[in-house]
Amino acid sequence: MNGMQFYETTGAAGVALAGVAAVAVYLCVKNGVYLGWTGWAFRRHIAGLLRDPSRLDAEAGARSGNPLIRIFSETVRAACQGHEDLRAELAFQFHKHFRVVNRGMTLLRLISVISPLLGLLGTVLGISRVFRVVAGQSMVNPAILAQGIWEALTTTIMGLVITVPVLCLYYFFRMQINGFQVELMEYASRFSAPPARRRGA
Repeated sequence: MNGMQFYETTGAAGVALAGVAAVAVYLCVKNGVYLGWTGWAFRRHIAGLLRDPSRLDAEAGARSGNPLIRIFSETVRAACQGHEDLRAELAFQFHKHFRVVNRGMTLLRLISVISPLLGLLGTVLGISRVFRVVAGQSMVNPAILAQGIWEALTTTIMGLVITVPVLCLYYFFRMQINGFQVELMEYASRFSAPPARRRGA
């Protein structure tokens, strides 16, 4: 099926859904790879610090390419400088360094909401087109009517096929991010504690 046939079958809503699907695939792959790499590198960094806490260098960590290491290092540095509300500092740093990921997550959520609506729009437009054609005929062929309605329903199917996996992946990524926040809180409070308490942990 070439582009023209696809457009004739699904209409403008189908073409828009194909574009939305391409963006969704890109965002899912990008977020999946980025969050996977970020979590792996952060856990490796923390494992090294747990083996040898003297390697903790908040200044160097704040310049790291990994946003979780940056958040961790800047939160520990702020705690060591007398910032008492560790949770507020962590939330601020998370918002600051995870802005790109959060924007991507918002787009994924938007795609999961828009896709079925675009599919429904395509179906309504397709059915109205079918009835307009049928209204101009004196003898209605049921096969033509069924074919037209089937084509109109294609966009609803497309919308649901996009929405279901995107919504599942959105919540999976959101769970990963929430897990990162819990880990960051745990390790930041541990490494910002006085050395004697840290050894006892």
